[in-house]
Amino acid sequence: MFRDRAEAGRALAAELAPVLSGPCVVAAIPRGGVAVALPIVERLRVPLTVAYARKLTAPFAPEFAFGALDEDGQMVLDPESVAGLGLGPDDVEKAKAWVWAEIQRRMTLYRVPPLAHHLPGAAVVLVDDGLATGLTMRAALEYARRHGAREITVAVPCAATEAAERFRRAADRFVSLIVDDAFTAVGTYYEDFSPVTDEDVVAMLARAQQLAAPADPPEPGLRVSFKNSLGRELAGLLLVPASGGPHPVVVFAHGWGSGKDSPRNRAVAHALRAEGFAAFLFDFTGHGDSGGTLEESTPAQQVDDLGAALDLLEALGDVDGGRMGVVGASSGAAVALLRAAEDARIRALVLRSANPEGAEAAAPRVKAPALLIVGEHDAPIRILNEELLRHLGGPRRLEVVPAGDHLFAEPAALRQASALTVGWFKKHQQKVE
Repeated sequence: MFRDRAEAGRALAAELAPVLSGPCVVAAIPRGGVAVALPIVERLRVPLTVAYARKLTAPFAPEFAFGALDEDGQMVLDPESVAGLGLGPDDVEKAKAWVWAEIQRRMTLYRVPPLAHHLPGAAVVLVDDGLATGLTMRAALEYARRHGAREITVAVPCAATEAAERFRRAADRFVSLIVDDAFTAVGTYYEDFSPVTDEDVVAMLARAQQLAAPADPPEPGLRVSFKNSLGRELAGLLLVPASGGPHPVVVFAHGWGSGKDSPRNRAVAHALRAEGFAAFLFDFTGHGDSGGTLEESTPAQQVDDLGAALDLLEALGDVDGGRMGVVGASSGAAVALLRAAEDARIRALVLRSANPEGAEAAAPRVKAPALLIVGEHDAPIRILNEELLRHLGGPRRLEVVPAGDHLFAEPAALRQASALTVGWFKKHQQKVE
């Protein structure tokens, strides 16, 4: 038995320290998992983030999980539990909607980027204060796999035997200090199992930020801030080639829940910079380091934010305001389409894993050359992009990248997507004399 979650975390840290190597990030399942994870990052001096996965429950059985939801909106379900509770599809969707709203609330409150911002490539340690059914941990593990984690360790102070066996198979490494055939509840393994509040989590995350060594060297580039029409401060990063300008510039419109720190967009931005393009990454309202709330970050507001970014760049001396392009990723592609339909300053578009929902009617008004890039393994988005291709009003092309998924987590697929992006802007952002 552990005195409290902090003692359990220190014991886990002692087990993990000899076996972990290379770039690593600890991702804790809130709220109790954060209290266990803090002593681990204190020992290892690695970044701490939050795995925003949360269990799905029925209103009449709030302690009994029948599944879990992650921050991508992906569900894992236990069919036996769903059937045992007598739940129909509508019941599942209602539970999903409630949990999704709670995940968004936590993302806004905790202001810690999702685990995907550290991926692909890093090793991930997933931490919770115990495993009973393990459904929430399963959702977090599948999320980490989907986003390209190099190695996944599941680390908990205590676990039911059945859950332990499951994660020994599913994870690259499983560490549990107690595995019990007679497991009943996580709290029985702690003398003090007091509730962890949101305020506690915020304080612990702030402490972890002070402790962790930087995962990467400082990002080259100019950090800037600018305002949207609401007067909210938006945060951006401008990457400019070493050679003299003015340079053509590409602006990145990120997807929901992402931001300027997206490793995929960063990789493409550096590829563009190497070929003589300036690249501008920024956070939409309510995302990353920008002001405002997620509730304010409507599609219309994001279109306004993108316009404000173009206004800023048009006034800078290092970039050529007559040669501006936009990369839109996932839901950011819809924002790019809506802006391009009304803004002639956008000379070319690249839409990666585009979800055009809400922008379909604008597509015929988009005259800028548009390249659509989808992954081979992203079948639903591919179908949407094939339909979008038929309605765009200007030159357009669809490229399907082998081995690519929605997030282009596979390195070779991301490299190909980057090369296609650079090639498209080289072709369509030539200087007009």
